[in-house]
Amino acid sequence: MKSPREDISAMNEMTKMIELEPFGMAAGMDRVRPVMLFREKGGQAVLPVWLSPVDAGIALTQHNVQTSAMSPHDVTLNLIKALGVRLESCHFMEVKGHQQYVELGFSGSRKVKKMKARADHAVSFCLQARAKFLLFAGLSRAVSAGRRRDGASGYDPQNETGSRRGGHHYLN
Repeated sequence: MKSPREDISAMNEMTKMIELEPFGMAAGMDRVRPVMLFREKGGQAVLPVWLSPVDAGIALTQHNVQTSAMSPHDVTLNLIKALGVRLESCHFMEVKGHQQYVELGFSGSRKVKKMKARADHAVSFCLQARAKFLLFAGLSRAVSAGRRRDGASGYDPQNETGSRRGGHHYLN
């Protein structure tokens, strides 16, 4: 039986937030679904997020700062900006099977404060909006343990197999 101190410690761990920064893109183990890699700001934790090929393509296009290509998300971002709404944050909240879920945090609206979405559907939108990426510390360990247990991630930060990007505000 856990002591009250252990319960409080476990609760604090679940509510402690880690700020993430986009780190790079890699081919998934199946070589079909690309993986966006996030890492803990000032730390070692790495979070792989499997994307659809379309969202990965958008993220890579956004990365190419030499071209002034518009993102398909610009229309939506301009609309919510005109309504006085801003996407502030993207919290990685939950993993169900092979799906990751995020909670998007908005400001400027009385009706829309939060919205749940699949991570693979929301990441490129959040990157374009320059939202802050956050992760619960407890979920970070659960994701890491799951990767080791089922071998879903081939990424090793000590042996960078992901193609590292540079020159853009979110792929540094």
